[in-house]
Amino acid sequence: MLMIPVSFLATAALAAVLARLVITRDMQGPANRLFAALVALYLAQSILVSLRWGYGIETLRLAIGLFAALIPACAWLAYRALARGLGPSQLGAFVPVAATWAAMFWAPDAADLMIPLAYLGFGLLILIPVIRDQDAPALAPIGDSRQTRLAMGLIGATLIASALTDAVIFYDFIRNAGRMSGHVISFVQTAFLLVVGIAAGFGRSAPEEEPSAAPAPADPSDPADLADHAQVLTRLQALFADEGLHRSEDLSLRRLARRLGLPDRRVSEAVNRLCGVNLSQFVNEYRIHEACGLLHRTDQSILQIALAVGFASKSNFNREFLRVVGQTPTAWRRAGPGIAEPGATGTGG
Repeated sequence: MLMIPVSFLATAALAAVLARLVITRDMQGPANRLFAALVALYLAQSILVSLRWGYGIETLRLAIGLFAALIPACAWLAYRALARGLGPSQLGAFVPVAATWAAMFWAPDAADLMIPLAYLGFGLLILIPVIRDQDAPALAPIGDSRQTRLAMGLIGATLIASALTDAVIFYDFIRNAGRMSGHVISFVQTAFLLVVGIAAGFGRSAPEEEPSAAPAPADPSDPADLADHAQVLTRLQALFADEGLHRSEDLSLRRLARRLGLPDRRVSEAVNRLCGVNLSQFVNEYRIHEACGLLHRTDQSILQIALAVGFASKSNFNREFLRVVGQTPTAWRRAGPGIAEPGATGTGG
């Protein structure tokens, strides 16, 4: 009877995730292409691993190693594409990939050590900034900032867990001649596929604007004083008031920074230091402020209002409304116009 490993079922689910990514996402963005490539790599590796351990096809070992060496670098590049964008310096991520591939042919024992070290190293490079709340995802939609951080944290943790799994398998081969390795790999591979599929569904970049003629950005290494931050915040508020840019569902830190002619970090630091919130919360408070007025002045549904002010979903709108106002949108509307509308952060209200 033909055996169908459980990981094959997870692979089928991941194939559906990949198809959805390609169909629904703008593949012009580097981050979206890299997330699709990451899912495709995991998909291919999962098929090969299932064939090797499910049907004992040992000749696939080399191909599995080639894919395994590429996955952590691709994951880190996807993270960088969301956090800061990509440049020539990021090509260095392929140095350990090339070294591992070479070792697989000339020093296989060394390659067996280099692969888990790559997973551990790239996993830490992703996870540590997320834990420390560094590297705001400049190219991700501001409304998705929380989900994007969660997605990247999951991917970083998954890479680290993969390195630890290799250590467990190595121990099993020493103590038990590898009798449990097939079961461990099947379970872990299935779990990883599910995590990567979920994370890839969250991680997306907003459409990038072409760089416009703007003043030369300030040197991000120069310390900005309170007056500089106040000036940035004033310009940002004017941009929202005059153009309603906060209503854009795909608004990103990079897009705001380009409109202001400033580095990403300078814009986010101005909001952090003067308002005590992150950029996502700052923008959402403007959206909620406008939504409060619409709830009182119009008969539009809550979903219509949520979409009109820039939220991508009703659930995000309800969560942020409760955070800012302390009530649900329904309760706020029921209370009537006698209650003063909250002011947006940094406006003095």
